[in-house]
Amino acid sequence: MPISFSNIPADLKIPLYWVEVDPSRAGIPMIHQPSLLVGIMTSGTNGGKATPNVPIAVGTQAQADHNFGPGSELARMFKTFFANNFANEVWGLGVSEPAAAAAATGTITITTPPTEAGTIHLYIAGQHVPINIGASDTATEIAAAIAQEINDAEDLPVTAVAATGTVTVTCTWKGITGNDIRIDQNYYGTIGGEQTPIGLVLTLPTGGHLAGGTGVPDFAPGISALGEKNFEYVALPYSDSTSLNAWEQEYGFEDVGRWGWRRQLYGHIFSAKRDTYANLITFGATRNSGVTSIMAVETTSPSGVFDWVAAYVAKAQRALINDPARPLQTLALNTVKLAPLQDRFDTIELNS
Repeated sequence: MPISFSNIPADLKIPLYWVEVDPSRAGIPMIHQPSLLVGIMTSGTNGGKATPNVPIAVGTQAQADHNFGPGSELARMFKTFFANNFANEVWGLGVSEPAAAAAATGTITITTPPTEAGTIHLYIAGQHVPINIGASDTATEIAAAIAQEINDAEDLPVTAVAATGTVTVTCTWKGITGNDIRIDQNYYGTIGGEQTPIGLVLTLPTGGHLAGGTGVPDFAPGISALGEKNFEYVALPYSDSTSLNAWEQEYGFEDVGRWGWRRQLYGHIFSAKRDTYANLITFGATRNSGVTSIMAVETTSPSGVFDWVAAYVAKAQRALINDPARPLQTLALNTVKLAPLQDRFDTIELNS
């Protein structure tokens, strides 16, 4: 049986033991299934330096902060992703804030100052923000201390401004997902060493959430910029019909879709929606897509949907690359925080 060589001449008659190494097929068996995190990037002096609507590979949190802006929706998603997946390839698609949009806001009011020194344990989007206060601190001084601690944490998805006894908290980006940011207190309770200083009375935003955020990004330019690059796992923190329809068309089964016969790129979209059980049942009946999985999140979970989605994709990528048939429901999602025990969905609710 003749042996074909790429470089050794076939008519070479000089006797010797000739050896040729062919590296052309090195690495061929490797599975290449990168993730794509999609979210809003901030602009301005401290904003992201990446080009909006253009996917870019990201390997560290420092790169994510530089490309998309510290505390931006997308930078937050990368923080959660890296806490759940240290090994697999991930890209980011930073989109601009929606035109004529508004940022979500909320207020923390110091109703009564403390009578003893202690620590205020705030949780903003599930991230712990401790504020040490003295027994003689006034409401205005406490408000200033809270705002300073919030602003010193650059990776938080909010900024703060203090006034007389009040702290106004504003989402770092404009859009509806800012309304999903919660502000909680003493998540781990007394058993975790977290309790309100004696005498202090705080009033958090109504319902625990920021409010007033409006606008949904236009994903069309970003989807177009993906070209024919394969992205197997897409983290999309938007569950409105406009956003889902746009991405489901890109990943659909028609001629133009990634699952269609012409492109054959495949992939799956992961999202999450926070709402009551009844509203989630109603919402579920409005969707019917084979390329989208939307996780239900309880209304009182401290973590934002952008964090839930990022953790969801991170663990799904790690598991499904090893075994495409791996059930995902037993995988632990790191850093995201569960709703209080009494508010978690029970077996009947989860099944529905």
